[in-house]
Amino acid sequence: MNYTDDGYAAMLLTMALSPDREEYARPLSTQEYRALAGAAQRSRYGGMGKLLDADVSGLMMYLSLDETEALRVYTLLHRSVQLTYALEALEREGVEAVTCFDADYPQRLCRKLGDQAPVTFYRCGDMALLARPAIAIVGIGGVRTDDAVRDKIGALVREAARRDYVVITGGEPGVSRVAGLEANRCGAAVLDIVGGDLMNHIHLDGIAERIAMGRGLALSLVHPRAMFTTVHAAARNKALFALSDAAFIFNTDGRRGELGALQNRWCANVYAWEGTPGNRALYAHGAIPFGSDTPLDFDAMAARWSDGNAEQISMFDLV
Repeated sequence: MNYTDDGYAAMLLTMALSPDREEYARPLSTQEYRALAGAAQRSRYGGMGKLLDADVSGLMMYLSLDETEALRVYTLLHRSVQLTYALEALEREGVEAVTCFDADYPQRLCRKLGDQAPVTFYRCGDMALLARPAIAIVGIGGVRTDDAVRDKIGALVREAARRDYVVITGGEPGVSRVAGLEANRCGAAVLDIVGGDLMNHIHLDGIAERIAMGRGLALSLVHPRAMFTTVHAAARNKALFALSDAAFIFNTDGRRGELGALQNRWCANVYAWEGTPGNRALYAHGAIPFGSDTPLDFDAMAARWSDGNAEQISMFDLV
């Protein structure tokens, strides 16, 4: 993949080159990168790509960085050999890095998340799926699903397939896997946004086949070999909600950012399963209860969903 100077600088500054090795300098967080990008844009450099030729004194003088921070930025910008080897190794396994400067970066993330939108992420699969409407089916890993939950997930996935919606999941065992299995049966397209271990995820049975057939895409905001963690999952969920026209939450432990999604309206249409006690806190923040007896009129709901601007409405009002 060919990257612009701006995109290459973004990768150098923010990407971890391995999941478990100490870096020579700590990569910039999203907030740190955004602050630096703003300073670079206002300075004589005029953009991030121009920093590739900057020296420490120039970074201090023109970006008002102290010596320690200027040295950190300079060190990160001079990891090009290591970055090249890392990118080549990932590409051999079908994984590529995407930056906010690339043409196929989903602008919906920028519109919904603003300065919190990821600067870079990793992907395997068809990026064209990001241009299609989507529903998220959300649940934490390792929680057993009962018949009522599985039936409702199956109905949602089949309706999504019928209307050419993408199904977005977190890729974890439980709700996400139920949705993925139904998607394989009915031919729905699936976007998995994982909270770690992307490299293992893309080789799982069913997921590899979806990706090969152009019906699957897997994304990770962290290094493809980084382990799954709750922190990674919470960061992942920002993107998951932002890319969804509607989200259906079947269970939560309250630590994955669902309340933040409601409060910040990263997704304008959020529904929470009535059979899960942990979902009750979501109702007070605008989530709409739904259960096994709730009629599912996907056409009516889809007509009212918009790209983040629709008012929350009850499923009971749609029939």
